[in-house]
Amino acid sequence: MKKKSVLISAHPAVIAVWAALMAAACLLPAFPVFGTGTTFNIANCLTPLAGIFFGPFTGAIAAGVGAFIGQLIAPHTVLFGPLQFTIAILGAMASGFAMQRKWSISFGLITLFAAAWYLLPEGRAAWATPLLYVLGYIFIAIGWWISRKDDPLLSTNKARMSLGILCCSAAGIVVTQAMGNLWALIFFKLPPAIWYTTLAIAPVERGLFAFGAMIIGTPLLVGLVKIGIPVGPIIYQKEEDAEPEDIEQPAD
Repeated sequence: MKKKSVLISAHPAVIAVWAALMAAACLLPAFPVFGTGTTFNIANCLTPLAGIFFGPFTGAIAAGVGAFIGQLIAPHTVLFGPLQFTIAILGAMASGFAMQRKWSISFGLITLFAAAWYLLPEGRAAWATPLLYVLGYIFIAIGWWISRKDDPLLSTNKARMSLGILCCSAAGIVVTQAMGNLWALIFFKLPPAIWYTTLAIAPVERGLFAFGAMIIGTPLLVGLVKIGIPVGPIIYQKEEDAEPEDIEQPAD
């Protein structure tokens, strides 16, 4: 007997429904975006869950489609032009890799955007802004620690599962923050004083989004699997593949 990895994809209809939910959630305001006159929306809680439920690539597609449609029906939320939906793609992808326990990829994405910040003179002037991303590093470290031996998202302990979802969500949410900050720096040329004002506000906002994703995601992860819809780590499961056994031929 040997084991092989099998990818069980979620039904396309489920993925389409999630994209539609994200698009609709773009109409629901959450917090103001400091210094820009616009607001975050509830879709920020659903973006990381796309990656957690469907994996880094399928989840990125679902998040991207949902965010793009959301831009069309809620144009008042668009800050960075027609390509703003790519932020959701990267965020869902980061959470999807975290769901797979590939924490180093999520770590690398945050670090990439933090390093890019210092390539711009305006970024170097507001040098302390990437300190905001420490929140992501902390949750990535916690997620790595609790998933060293087994997957917390498959745990029967709901508190442990919730913590795992929180860590995966925070990884993706901080990636969206890092990418969004970089775009805001390029588009709006905000002065350092504005960026430093966000140092106390942004971690609270992102933490609330991560907790919101945990509150939404935990019962869905449990419930969808119970009714036979594969989401989360269960889409990467093992099954036994029986090897043909040698059959002894009877002697003549």
